[in-house]
Amino acid sequence: MKNVLALLVAAFVGLAGCHNGGTKQNSTTLRALNAVVDAEPLDVLVDSDVKFSAVAPSTLTGFTNFDSGTRDLQARSTTNQSILLDKQVAFGSDATGTLLFYGRRSTMQATFLPDDTTQPSSGHARIRAIGLASDAGPTDIYLTPTDISAGPPILSNVTFGTVSGVTEIPSGTYKVIVTTAGTQEILFSSTATITVSGNDNDTIAVLPTLGGKLVNAAFIQGGANGAGAVLANPLARLKAVNGLTDTTVNFKLDGNNFLSNVPFAAASTYLTINSGSHSVGIEAANVPGTTIASATANMAAGRDYSAVTAGTGASPRIAILTDDNTLPATGSAKIRFVNALADGAVVDVLLNFAQQASAVPSIGASSYFSVTAGTNYTISFTTPGGITVIATLTNVQLDAGNVYTAYLFGTSGNAQVRLVRDR
Repeated sequence: MKNVLALLVAAFVGLAGCHNGGTKQNSTTLRALNAVVDAEPLDVLVDSDVKFSAVAPSTLTGFTNFDSGTRDLQARSTTNQSILLDKQVAFGSDATGTLLFYGRRSTMQATFLPDDTTQPSSGHARIRAIGLASDAGPTDIYLTPTDISAGPPILSNVTFGTVSGVTEIPSGTYKVIVTTAGTQEILFSSTATITVSGNDNDTIAVLPTLGGKLVNAAFIQGGANGAGAVLANPLARLKAVNGLTDTTVNFKLDGNNFLSNVPFAAASTYLTINSGSHSVGIEAANVPGTTIASATANMAAGRDYSAVTAGTGASPRIAILTDDNTLPATGSAKIRFVNALADGAVVDVLLNFAQQASAVPSIGASSYFSVTAGTNYTISFTTPGGITVIATLTNVQLDAGNVYTAYLFGTSGNAQVRLVRDR
């Protein structure tokens, strides 16, 4: 069965070839959108001729024009000149559209998305969407002057690599909001508004972020003079994890309540916050108003973070860890190991009795590891070199497509392991 995107693109190519776009005949007018978030800037070549130079991730270029037909398309690393993608692409005669680069750097994909040329009804614009964020899952798209309470999404269940159906909306000024499909879990909410004009044929592209779950968005107006902009996500996500052996704590964000009464060895879900520099503090839940430890970090847009405490109420420490909730490969799970021991010991980690991570520092994390999904893993935290086992968790189930953190809590003489599914 052919990919839905390929079918829709083919249909649009046929339509695009039937009109005169105001440029020379038998030519294609296009711009490029780099939605490969883990890649360096790209040079875009058509038949070995550089059409766009150093296109950074989450960047939409201006237009160029060249003879239509089947051409050799290449994406080249601006950093080291290696060819990351090389494929034949058919550019329709007299077509205008956007050349999309998407997916992971190692498995980059590209397609030409011609503009929709159907005339909207009077005073309205035609809106479609395309999913370019492989890790986000299906999404719903809202265009609203206020928030998602104003009405249902205009487009639902937008999936990776596919073009949605088309809907018409009245001309006006709107915020763009993207949620997980079928829910009101916000993955993106624009701070600025976009202006949708009557007779427009526009596209909303859902773009990936380095965090994996949150997304960016692009607003692309059709036509050779159409405007376009990538809308950066103003949001980040933060969770709280308490490793203080003797104290239930309240977490504060910039002095305001964030989470209350978090007991020892507990981990919260992620909560959405504004990106930027933040101070995360803790107070003993039974002594509110007195900060006992704090840490400051710049929380980048689109990223996930964990605030982790360790120690005791008399000697507390806190660190803010950067999380990676991008999806693992098919059939695999992803896991990291966090050392939240109260006494500050450095540890190694064994997975099924083979060393997986070494010298995980006090209140620090290992890198992430991709492992085959399975139901009978054993996780062991040990002293350096694997000499003495500090704590073990047996019969661990790691499901395909999930991301986990295994935490070591307590002291070296009285420790416990807790597995938390981050995604």
